[in-house]
Amino acid sequence: MTDAPPAPTAVAGPDAAAERLFQQIMMDPANENPYAGYHELRDRAPALITSDGTLVLTRHADCDAALRHRALGKGNEIQGFRLRPIPEDRLRELMDRLERSMSFANPPDHSRLRRVVSSAFTGRHIENLRPSVTARVDALLDGLAAEPGADFMAGFAQRLPVGVVGDLLGVPEQDRSGFGAQVAALAAMVEPTADADTLGRAITAESELAAYFTELLAHKREHPADDLLSRLVGARDKESLDEAETVATALLLLGAGIETTGHLLANTLHTLLGHPAALDALRADPALIPGAVEEVLRYDSPVQFDARTVLEPVSFAGAELEPGQTVTIMLAAGNYDPARFDDPDTFDIRRTDNAHLSFAAGIHFCLGAGLARLEVQVFLERLLSRHPSVSLAGAPQRRPGLGLRGFERIPVTLGP
Repeated sequence: MTDAPPAPTAVAGPDAAAERLFQQIMMDPANENPYAGYHELRDRAPALITSDGTLVLTRHADCDAALRHRALGKGNEIQGFRLRPIPEDRLRELMDRLERSMSFANPPDHSRLRRVVSSAFTGRHIENLRPSVTARVDALLDGLAAEPGADFMAGFAQRLPVGVVGDLLGVPEQDRSGFGAQVAALAAMVEPTADADTLGRAITAESELAAYFTELLAHKREHPADDLLSRLVGARDKESLDEAETVATALLLLGAGIETTGHLLANTLHTLLGHPAALDALRADPALIPGAVEEVLRYDSPVQFDARTVLEPVSFAGAELEPGQTVTIMLAAGNYDPARFDDPDTFDIRRTDNAHLSFAAGIHFCLGAGLARLEVQVFLERLLSRHPSVSLAGAPQRRPGLGLRGFERIPVTLGP
């Protein structure tokens, strides 16, 4: 018997001024600090019903409850949370294959898909990756150190996850060079501001990646190796994935593992460079690094919001919700909720009880959370032990948009 999901605390209702604020937050592509807006929105309308019937949540307890509620699942929320409409037929063209992955599935399909893949993400398996991750981190840091003023995004944050996920899946090293641009094009579809051109580029990237993995899976059947894709195509039990599910799973793991982890690496470096006392404390006591990674996840998460579709009639936060309605869950607003976190606007690497929502919660809790944590922890361990001096070599350039919060460029200099 499982515990009942937490109950929402806010009472939903419309508020025209709050809705304008919500749209302003979501639509501003250059919002350096959305967190002040989250505070204002939470104070004014913590459970907002917008004019199109979307429920917007900003309290930690309500966000957590929505993520765990079985009546709120996967459906048409990618269209539903958009503030700039795109043609439904074009979105369907993109989603037909992606919906075969666990990220877009509901039980029982979700349960089966997750069980099949989860063996690659156990704590033991992730820890076994530490030596190879460390070797990749060291090699990339050597490259950055050799070029003062080099771009951390291009030289490290975009390359480490490609290597790690490529190793996990079993992608040949020589095939990985174009993945970063393709995954970035695919990930852009999550932006509320995405237009038809953005969607077109995502469709092209998805089609190219799907064709590549279809061909790679055929090769794995004939030449299996010790990697996840070989295990998936070699499985012969009743829960085995079909080819469409396997391709969709590869696309999911590639996209989630590269884009979100890359931006987490960059947000970590940027946050710590902005808090030199914390950086000094980590250098003096590396045992603080795991807690610092959790605090970066809370303080400046790459994933600022999530969404769910109402699957069945349900009363939630005082609102009677009908199937097809969208619930937008402002994860980063929950991470800054003073009802859950003491002094939430302060970056504190010694914060305890850090129940942030950056990996979501419930059945869709991020499967790759352990791998992302490992990559960032190893990065900090090796950076701080090998380079006494780390500094910005120019002004960082933010990535536009809120769907994935991160950077396009961070010029850095690593001292010996």
